[in-house]
Amino acid sequence: MNTSSKLFRASAAALAAGGLCWVLKFVVIAATDGAVSGLPETLTAILYITAVTLMALGMAGLGVALLSRRHVLVRVLGAVGGIVAWVLSYAVIAAVVNALATDSGPSWLREELEIVVTGAVLMTVGLLLARRASDRPRTGVAPMQG
Repeated sequence: MNTSSKLFRASAAALAAGGLCWVLKFVVIAATDGAVSGLPETLTAILYITAVTLMALGMAGLGVALLSRRHVLVRVLGAVGGIVAWVLSYAVIAAVVNALATDSGPSWLREELEIVVTGAVLMTVGLLLARRASDRPRTGVAPMQG
């Protein structure tokens, strides 16, 4: 398992960026009170597609990076497993949000809460993984302490 590879760091960053896009999508919707036409609709669509793409690529990349030096078929399965993990994480987070959320607020709020919470969680996970990967020495030599 190689958590200090460039692929691992890039995948963690993609996951974090995708999560951020979902958070920004929520901000746009909240700022426009759920407007469904014009610029807000276009912007939220772009943010949604970008988020899904980045998070799926990030999770797939993490699956491949964690299985580096394995047979190519195992790495492909790791990529598929990463995408499955992303879908499952959304489903679990959405179920928790729906269990805790009330029906108060605007009509769009409940659905968007699933997305913003998932985005925030995956953004945090991506940032923590990227930080963890950057903290590790890449040369095999322990860093000097002083």
